[in-house]
Amino acid sequence: MNWRKTSVIGVVGLALASSACGGESSPGPNQGSGASAAGPSGHGAGGTSGTSSGNGTTSGGPKFQGSGTSYLPLTPGCGPETASECTGACEAHATFDPSSVIRAPATLCFTGDADPTPDDPLATIEQVLEVIDGKRVIHLRVTFDPAFVDNTYGANACCGWSGTDTTAGTDAGANAAPAPGGMMPGMMPGMMPKGPHGHTFSDLVGSDHVELLLTDGAGKTVMDFDVDYITAASGACGYQTLGVTGGEGKVVSGNASAVLGASTSLDRNLNGCGYCYTTDSPATDENYTPNAATPAWDYRVVYEVWLDLDAFGSSGFGQAYINNVHASPSKLSSNTVEVTPTPCPNDWDTPKGGTCPQNYTVYVQSEGKSSCVPIPFANYPNMAPCPSGYTLELASEGKYCIPE
Repeated sequence: MNWRKTSVIGVVGLALASSACGGESSPGPNQGSGASAAGPSGHGAGGTSGTSSGNGTTSGGPKFQGSGTSYLPLTPGCGPETASECTGACEAHATFDPSSVIRAPATLCFTGDADPTPDDPLATIEQVLEVIDGKRVIHLRVTFDPAFVDNTYGANACCGWSGTDTTAGTDAGANAAPAPGGMMPGMMPGMMPKGPHGHTFSDLVGSDHVELLLTDGAGKTVMDFDVDYITAASGACGYQTLGVTGGEGKVVSGNASAVLGASTSLDRNLNGCGYCYTTDSPATDENYTPNAATPAWDYRVVYEVWLDLDAFGSSGFGQAYINNVHASPSKLSSNTVEVTPTPCPNDWDTPKGGTCPQNYTVYVQSEGKSSCVPIPFANYPNMAPCPSGYTLELASEGKYCIPE
């Protein structure tokens, strides 16, 4: 089945510009704007459904450093067949019928007591619910803060990993590209802050994964599974993610057939972009400046998965949750950190061109009246779908919380 939307009515093309690309102007760790403001009812937690020119086609997305030059926030129109593409390749050209979007893109944020960058979250989940080629699909993307773990390793492990760089710097021009495994031009050994661990490619292959809990519209956990990060396999570079069926991936509960596809940033780096760096990662600096030889390399650890929305039954899809972030090793004193929902920084997921407060969206009633209502599953206490005083509107596939 061809998952990419190829024939649509009233197709719109996304023309997106991301300040997160290239690590030039996006705020990195310790540069977020802090907790978001509460909505008019005093409930303000989690992420919001952002918009592009007010049409609800993209959320702000995480603004962690290290995304490379091609990253774009999650958008509709990128089905599981795009899992093997280089980061941002689909998002840059995605087309879709606006009526096919069941629930607009949103970003949810999570943090923990051990978060070394309290001004921004320790992890985010981007999500969109949509119809692609007649199939109702949930598209999720989990991104870890590079202050916890990143895709730098070997001789070029940097930005918090232990050890000393042994490759000599050069006096080449600032735009010169280092050879694979080399340092960035002008970089001197030992210039990066070091944490308690080193980092190798085999560390990422060995045990890294993310566990996702998925609820239905009634708040019941329908699926619990681990997504493998990278495993020795038949990929172009000899490694790829095995999703939920191999490596560190497994289905703890739920129907494995509901998982339609999976990808990770390292899989995309190696196989989608064709950067076969399996000993030393492309060199960068403490700001994760893109390497001229590998500009699209994503230094962030990212997991992506597509699911069959129909697997969640008549209650519909509720929300994706993570209870912890794990990396072996991580840059922190613990490899596993328990996390809980937290408000996203305002500039990470504030509706653009809209008029509703953080965590609220416009609800247009049948008689043409409009009002601001809470966004469902925006990390309300105890996994509640809506805050107190509101109930989920099942007629809209759970797209709105409406007054009781």
